[in-house]
Amino acid sequence: MTEGPASGGWAGFGDVRLVRSAPIDLDARPELRQAVADGIERGFDGELPSLPDASETYLLRAHGSDVGLMALLADCPRVGDVAVVALAVDPVERGNAYATKALIAAERRLRRDGGGRLVTRVPRTNGRGLYFMLRVGFTPVQDVSDREDATWFARGGSR
Repeated sequence: MTEGPASGGWAGFGDVRLVRSAPIDLDARPELRQAVADGIERGFDGELPSLPDASETYLLRAHGSDVGLMALLADCPRVGDVAVVALAVDPVERGNAYATKALIAAERRLRRDGGGRLVTRVPRTNGRGLYFMLRVGFTPVQDVSDREDATWFARGGSR
């Protein structure tokens, strides 16, 4: 996964661009820390899990501002898949479909590059996240087992 041409990032859809970033210091970005914590469970106040070392981090940019982040991990959970291991939008920026546009942008870029399916993993404690995935056209994947309390999703579900 590499940056695109002068289009302003790796992928884009509508007013959202995914721009490759170094790992983000969430302690220095409390709005993004809250967004990531909300992805586990609304009101979550514990230690945030680390992103896998091999993940690639992207800032979600809209109208010239950072509005969220996405992290992708290749060959997860299966070879050829690309997992969204984090997708978070600043709480004050929600309601603008930025996460939806980010998923569409990433999925289209992967498809254009001949990549595998885009999959997401949502903790079952995140009811809003589970509903969001269904609302944007992703359905539960049956061909991936998860020992943790989470559900995997892909557009169209299992292959």
